[in-house]
Parts: sequence; C-alpha cells; structure tokens
Amino acid sequence: MKIRATRRRRAAGALLGVIGLVGVLAAAGCAGSSGSAGPSATGSDPVKVSIFEVAQADVVTTLETAFKEELTAKLAGRTVSFSVRNANGDPSLIQSIARDLARSDASLIAVIGTPAVIAMAQQDKTHPIIALAMGDPVGGKVADSLDHPGRNVTGTIDFIDPAQLLDELAEVTPAPRRSGTIYAPSNETRPGGGAQRRAAVAGRPGMALAEATGAGAGDVQSAARSLVGRTDTILVGPDAAVASGVAAVGAVALSNKIPLYLTSGDAATTGVLATLGPSYADLGVASAGVAAKIIEGAIPADTPFGRPGALEWGVNRDTLSALGVTLPAAATG
Repeated sequence: MKIRATRRRRAAGALLGVIGLVGVLAAAGCAGSSGSAGPSATGSDPVKVSIFEVAQADVVTTLETAFKEELTAKLAGRTVSFSVRNANGDPSLIQSIARDLARSDASLIAVIGTPAVIAMAQQDKTHPIIALAMGDPVGGKVADSLDHPGRNVTGTIDFIDPAQLLDELAEVTPAPRRSGTIYAPSNETRPGGGAQRRAAVAGRPGMALAEATGAGAGDVQSAARSLVGRTDTILVGPDAAVASGVAAVGAVALSNKIPLYLTSGDAATTGVLATLGPSYADLGVASAGVAAKIIEGAIPADTPFGRPGALEWGVNRDTLSALGVTLPAAATG
C-alpha cells in the first residue's frame, strides 16, 4: 500500500473500529442472514438516511461530513435527508437507539462505531446497514466475509496491519528500538490487537514491545506514564478509550521527549508527533459509494466492504521541532 503525504491536518480517531472500543457488546443474535435490501428507496423516492454515532469524536465528524456530502452528490436530483442519533458512549443508549432505528422508516442506516454496528445488526435484519470504517465486521459477527457479507450489513473497514506501520516507522531517524502502545483491554482481540501487534514486533530482531492498558480517559495518563523508561516511541491504534485521553498521553510523551504516533486522531494535539493511517475523509466517501449502490438496488449481502486506500501522514511541526527527529520524505514532502 503506497504511502502518500498530506500537508493538511487530519482529524480522525475506530473507531473508529476506532470507536469500536467504547465497550464490547455481546454478538449473540447476529447470526441471522438477510439478503434483502429492505426498505431502501428506489427510483425517484425521497431517501431517508439515519446516522447512528456511538460517540462524539473528531473521526466521527470527519466520516459523517464526507459521507453526507458524497451521498448527496451521488444521488443528485433526488431528495436526500439525514437524521443523526448519538449514544455518547452509553451502552444502554446504544441498545435503545438501535431498537428505535429498527422500527423506523429509514431508507438505510449508516452506523459509526463497532458497538453500535453490532447492536444495530442484532436488532434489525431488514434495513440495509452501512458500517462506516468498522474495524472487524467478521470478528464482530455482523458479516460472513468482507467480500460476501451474507447479511444486511456492509460498508467500509479501517484496519491497518501493525507490521505495515512498523515498517514505516523504521524509516524515522533515530529508528525506534522499543515500541510502546496503550490500548483498552477490550481491544485485545480485534485486528491489530495484542497477538498481531506482538507478532509484528517479534518479526523485527532487536525490537522490544512495551504495553499499557487504559479502560477510559481517567486511566490513560497513568498508562502513558508507565511507559516512560520502557519505550523510545509510542504508537496508538484506533481506540476510543485512548482517544478520549490523548491530550494527556501527548503531555507525557512531550515532557519525556518520546515520539507519539496515532493511526487515527488529530496531529495538531500537543505532544503528538504525527498521525499515520487511513484517510477517514476518504473512508466516508467510500462508504457513501457503498450506500449509493444499495439505494440504487444492490443487495447488502452481496456488496463487498470497502478497504482503506493509501496511508497518510499528518505532522505536528511544533512537536517535530521539539523532538529533533527526522521523519521520512513521505511525511514531510
């Protein structure tokens, strides 16, 4: 996957899978199959799109804005309306909203955040459900496979292999030898989680891995402090719990002169050196493309999930100057 640089600051943060870590909901009840396009609009009917957000975050705004703009453009000439529900990370509210939307007259339901996608899939076998930048639809038991979802859920994924990220960071001078990370315990088994992260580090002779966990914003700063002295770089994946406390992580990293990289988030956050991950604006556009196909008659069960495109760097120039490291040309060109 070719890396392309960007000079704009990217605001992204999971969910997404990034936001799939507000809390792992039971996936029981997802096993039903639905090949129906459900109540999606056809012909020149008005299109009613319900958007279900698991929580508020920069990545949600980025995804949602790009999704709305692109879907409206793709369905030019038709009346397209959007309604938005946000669960604010509350598991009980996630379930309540899912039940309400399952009974709605929406043409389709666009969902941001793994717990919300799982809850929606449990409650609703009829409406087309478009997951925006989900980490692991198959592991979440809302799809049989990425190419053949087999049910009423499709959309896009944001998964990036940790080995690919370490390959890029190896081009930084000085190259990291001790890689640290912070993650929510519920993130352990998702793609890019514990086993895959450890395998990626084990495949690089001479590199060590230091891990710290935080279940919420209150735990994240202490987790970051626990890495001091054990790591020379910190790489944080898409994790809602860590994203909620990333400013605290940045403060610890900067005061100890540790480069901090995020695969999703805002490079402008003080103490963050750079973001390196998929473009969530592009994933929002891709999700709209999938949704448009469904609105025009495609069956969700037969419509593949979209994958991330080229990775993008976003660099915090103030942190770069303070740390004195040299980033690859792809990051600064």
